[in-house]
Amino acid sequence: MSSFEDLDAFKACHQLTLAVHGVNVNLEERDAELAGRLWSAAIVASSRIARGSGYRDRRMFRACVDRTAAALAELEVYLELARELELISAEGHRELESLSGRALFYVMKLAMSLDPAKAPGSDPSEK
Repeated sequence: MSSFEDLDAFKACHQLTLAVHGVNVNLEERDAELAGRLWSAAIVASSRIARGSGYRDRRMFRACVDRTAAALAELEVYLELARELELISAEGHRELESLSGRALFYVMKLAMSLDPAKAPGSDPSEK
């Protein structure tokens, strides 16, 4: 398995985490609870990929990638709420939404590559 730093999914999630930090500085002053939840979801997204890459088991790695996808979905809810409450700018929301979509794309691509049904030797017709 690749080092997590080499994975496009990790790179995209890490870039999202850095962008969330930039927005969170101002958001924290206005709604510390929402800022904390947004920050937590962003950190979980990238850290679960790092954790999963440390396992030598594709199933365990896939479970961590699934948790990354869940964290990205949670992050989307917090972003939408922050936008609806006018706690972040429209521009900030668009940037984070774009980065989140990019991260989800690469996370799903990674998840599909880890799918046990697609693993070498798992096709019953090959036997």
